[in-house]
Amino acid sequence: MSSAVRAARLLMEIEPGEFRILQAIELGMSGYSFVPLEEVVKYSGLKQGEVVFRLRELDRKELLYRQPEPYPGYILNYTAYDCLALNALAKSDLLSSLGRSLGVGKEADIFDAITDDGLQVAVKFHRLGRTSFRETRRKRGYVAKRGHITWHHQSRLAAEREFSFMSIAHAAGVAVPEPIKQNRHVVVMGFIDGFNLVDIIELDDPAGFLDDILVNVRLTYAGGVIHGDLSGFNIVVTKDGKVLLIDWPQAVSVDHQNAEELLKRDVENVLNYFKRKYGVERDIAEVIEYVKGD
Repeated sequence: MSSAVRAARLLMEIEPGEFRILQAIELGMSGYSFVPLEEVVKYSGLKQGEVVFRLRELDRKELLYRQPEPYPGYILNYTAYDCLALNALAKSDLLSSLGRSLGVGKEADIFDAITDDGLQVAVKFHRLGRTSFRETRRKRGYVAKRGHITWHHQSRLAAEREFSFMSIAHAAGVAVPEPIKQNRHVVVMGFIDGFNLVDIIELDDPAGFLDDILVNVRLTYAGGVIHGDLSGFNIVVTKDGKVLLIDWPQAVSVDHQNAEELLKRDVENVLNYFKRKYGVERDIAEVIEYVKGD
């Protein structure tokens, strides 16, 4: 069972005092590899006896990692962090229920869900550092520049960046899932009804679909953003044959120091894919000129 599904099932079992303990540990994790008991007491505002009792309950529910030596210390596991985010989204009268898995990747899990208004949405749980902290630091500059950074902090930063850049792109008219809400490492967005480009056996009109992608890359650039990780894995073909650009945590602004390099890489990835699979060719210099609006 995934941690998100388990978190959704546990929400009704976790008492308010236990949520306070989880939030206290979350605060302490910014400064400690394992948060000492006295810090949990301080951040929670509860008496030590109650804290110790509730820590035992949370440990029984398998929501913590505990370090006995050289001092008693605690950190959240994925399920606990999922509980905090889902609880906040439920309390904001947004999410009503979590549904089936839509995809599991190295750095994120995606589920469908239903809002309180009955709308079907996608819920993305960022999981940076799940496979390799070192690889995450190498690939993501906003993480590499930081000193002590936990997996939950990495994941929250990724979610914040994705929601921010996706909101900019959406406002610029780019075909992206509608950004709805972000809390901690979780982004709630419009439902993704389609398939990744790499999973499509054949396109009816590959040249036309490529043109549609490039129109959206141009709109993205006009909005002041570069996707930064564009490929056949991050382009969705919707069930009605339209383009949808997904996965925005590595996006940058057009004035970023590596903007030219990232734009060229995005365009090359797309052009190389269509040339290799469909024999559709475009001149990269002309495409970049078009994307920039020159």
